[in-house]
Amino acid sequence: MALFGKQEQATIDRREALASIPALVPGVTLEEGDDGRVTAVVTSRRPSGFWARFMSRTMTKRVRLDEIGTFVIRQIDGVRTVKELVDGFASTYRVNRREAELCMAEFLKSLAQRNIIAIGIR
Repeated sequence: MALFGKQEQATIDRREALASIPALVPGVTLEEGDDGRVTAVVTSRRPSGFWARFMSRTMTKRVRLDEIGTFVIRQIDGVRTVKELVDGFASTYRVNRREAELCMAEFLKSLAQRNIIAIGIR
């Protein structure tokens, strides 16, 4: 039971996390630069509230990804699981599996916090 309106966050185990499927959020477009790196363009509607009246109707945020981020975002297609992304990352960049899992989890978490991807759990 949560006190004072705080909600308890559901936890998932490692197996469920690796079986989850990341996908781009609708409204996110990917632009490729001259150097081959990707920029994610996130378009969102303004929030509600009094101060939001003074903001533009749509807000655009641009996130430029590095080489590894570009590799990962290109692999996200709404079909591949996190496990498949980790396997591809580990083989391409020649890192051990545990390190690849930790890096992938942190990167996907940051993309989800920036509303670039959503992660579906089976």
